[in-house]
Amino acid sequence: MTFRRTVCSPKRISVLSLCLSALTFSHHGMAQTTLSPEALVAQGLAAGKGYPGLSKLCAIDRPLRNIGARKVGSGNIKRTSTDEQRAERAKRSYIEPQQVFDNLYFVGNRSVASWVIKTSEGLILLDAMNSNRQAEDIIVAGIKQLGMDPNDIRYLIIAHAHGDHYGGQEYLVKSFQPKVVMSDADWKELERPDPEIINPKWGKAPTRDVTINDGDVIELGDTKVQLYVTPGHTLGTISLIFPVIDGDKTHMAALWGGTGLNFGPNIERLQMYTDSAARFKQLADSESVDVFLSNHPTIDNSVERMPALQQRQVGQPHPFVDVNATDAFALLRDCTLARVVKISNYQDRVQKKSVSTVD
Repeated sequence: MTFRRTVCSPKRISVLSLCLSALTFSHHGMAQTTLSPEALVAQGLAAGKGYPGLSKLCAIDRPLRNIGARKVGSGNIKRTSTDEQRAERAKRSYIEPQQVFDNLYFVGNRSVASWVIKTSEGLILLDAMNSNRQAEDIIVAGIKQLGMDPNDIRYLIIAHAHGDHYGGQEYLVKSFQPKVVMSDADWKELERPDPEIINPKWGKAPTRDVTINDGDVIELGDTKVQLYVTPGHTLGTISLIFPVIDGDKTHMAALWGGTGLNFGPNIERLQMYTDSAARFKQLADSESVDVFLSNHPTIDNSVERMPALQQRQVGQPHPFVDVNATDAFALLRDCTLARVVKISNYQDRVQKKSVSTVD
């Protein structure tokens, strides 16, 4: 079990020059454009047409809100669910635990994913769902159902500091003692007395364990998982690139660590998101990524592709493999940049009107 600090190669961290004449980067490496917000949205939707679950990010006329935050005792908290109500919700959201590649397994539900990477020296678990109950009843039960041993979990990588991804960590850590991995920025977020988003239905936040930097690699047995800090969804969101095996073929998967724009009309965060998506697309292209994954299965087509995988015949292509997989990051890049441009244009108009009124 090896945690390796790496220095990214120049081709990975150099200032990006995308093959889009209307999209450039400033000397600070920030994405800029001469296109209108509407043109950027059209460009993004065209690029990411294979991933309709991402299209909601392109609805730039829909106001951005701080989504997901709940305070104990506030009026918008639903009453405690009965066992029957919880059972009905679980039934509606259920997805059979299943093997997706020879070394990659899905053990989540329709709402949130948990992925297992199987290596020659143990398991790497990606995200812990909402609660200890889900960790036990969905993640661990799924691992056992698929013929693996949860005692072999060596690492738990938490993609970002929201409880629908860390909420089950307490049960997993107490039961199986994996090393818990997050970025420094997101460890700091969870160490604050007032995190940006909290919700009483989530389990306990983890205690700082392994802190990764951008470009670090976790190496476990025969598998290397590349970790990149892609701020935007949170300030320390982690996105991953790693190999997946299909028979005698090796593909490269890229998991985008945080999708929603749930931080309000914050232009700095939107610019972070744009720049992260642009950079990660370049990284994914350089690694010949042909599998796009998310930690929400409605985002990456997993809900549709898993049934297709079950019906796959010998010799047929793998439903998760897509030569245009990295176009998903072009949609993320362009549609968030459209928001940046729209907000900037509005601020410019307000400033000009203010100056004109003063004159």
